[in-house]
Amino acid sequence: MLVIDAKIPTRNLPIRRILPKLFQSFVYTQLDPKEHEGYNYPNGKKFKSMNFKIAYVGNEIKIKYSALDKENEKSVAMAILKEGLKLGEIHIANTEISLIDRTQKITSPCKIKGFIAAAIKDGTSNKKIYLEPKTHKFQEIIHTHTLQKYWALKGREYSHELRIELLSQQPKPRIFHYNRGSIKAWHGVYEIEADEEMLEMILNTGIGAHAMQGLGFVEVLEL
Repeated sequence: MLVIDAKIPTRNLPIRRILPKLFQSFVYTQLDPKEHEGYNYPNGKKFKSMNFKIAYVGNEIKIKYSALDKENEKSVAMAILKEGLKLGEIHIANTEISLIDRTQKITSPCKIKGFIAAAIKDGTSNKKIYLEPKTHKFQEIIHTHTLQKYWALKGREYSHELRIELLSQQPKPRIFHYNRGSIKAWHGVYEIEADEEMLEMILNTGIGAHAMQGLGFVEVLEL
């Protein structure tokens, strides 16, 4: 995982809603075009091999970015070291970065936390209806989505047990913004039982929808 701490000269610039889009664009400019295109599942669904989360408070922006291919993390890190963090027209030279191995001591079952999104389409308007983690449909979607992502990224079916169990959910959702749209997600704590390769994929690429739009990033719960 790449951790980026950036300080900007003024507080609370009106860029909060577009930060995910700006950082996504910065990442893709540093990598092979295939990462932007994504990886295909047989039904045509595309999956991304990386994800991130952003926190913006005062004049500080903290970004956590992870990728299945660790060379991608290094490429983004080197670009920041050489030229600073470029978010559209904003060039932030005052940055600190660090690379952290989060998978070194991971064991199954593993407890994780994060904002995970899953949705169904309204049959009338075709708009997305975002589901609460405690619903059966959410859990069904997340389980299927994770298995499909494994196939798309690894090129084979997952052959071991996969259990994703919700332990707790915050009562109120948070609204995330991306490219003029809004995404509703609830913070949850989950217990996952899987083999090491699947757990590493989840930590490196996230869970659920909108993985490269600032959602789905999960972290191991420290006891």
